[in-house]
Amino acid sequence: MKITSQDFEHGQWIPSECAYGQLVDGQFALAANLNPQLSWSGLPEGTQSVVLACIDPDVPTDRNALNEDGEIPADQPRRDFVHWLVWDIDPSVSELQKGEASVGNEKSGKRFAKHVGVEAINDYSGGDEIHRGYDGPCPPGIDARMHGYEFRVYALDVKTLALPDTARWNEVRQRMAPHVLASATIQGIYSLNPRLQPL
Repeated sequence: MKITSQDFEHGQWIPSECAYGQLVDGQFALAANLNPQLSWSGLPEGTQSVVLACIDPDVPTDRNALNEDGEIPADQPRRDFVHWLVWDIDPSVSELQKGEASVGNEKSGKRFAKHVGVEAINDYSGGDEIHRGYDGPCPPGIDARMHGYEFRVYALDVKTLALPDTARWNEVRQRMAPHVLASATIQGIYSLNPRLQPL
C-alpha cells in the first residue's frame, strides 16, 4: 500500500499554499489552506473502507516554556495534533486533487468541498468554533523543532466505523484498530520559525 503527493516528496517541505499560515516578508499571514493532492494505491484484498488522516506529532505541550533564545526547545515533550480526519471512504476513491477538500480559512471551519466520507472535527476547533475537514500547518513561529506532518491512509475490513461525526481521533483510532488491513504514510515538513525556512 502506498500514498503519494504531487505537491511534496516524502520528508520534503510542504508548499505554503497547502498551509494554514505562512511567512510573508518575515511576518505571519494566513495562507491559501489548500489540501495537498494525494493518491493512494495497493489496497489489500478485502478492503471495504479507507480512513485518511493528517497528524502533526510535533506540537509542543507547553508553549510558555522557552529556552534562553526565546524559543520552544526542540526536545520539549510533544503531542499529536489532528489537521484532517475522514473515515468511511469508499475504496473506489483513490485520489483527492489539490484544493478539492479545502480552500481558504474560515473562522467557524468549513465543509468538505468533495464529500468522500465522514469528515471529522479537527484540532483547530475550540470553544464555539468547530473546524472540519482539512486545515493545514500553522506551527508556532518560536518553535525550535521542525514539524513533520503525517498524511496517513488505512485500509479497513469494515464498510463503516459506525461513529458519529463528533468522534475524535482517539475514538476513531480505537474503533478501527482491529480492522486495519494495511496502512501507508507520507510525511511533509513545515515551520514558521524564520531560521528554519528553506533556502
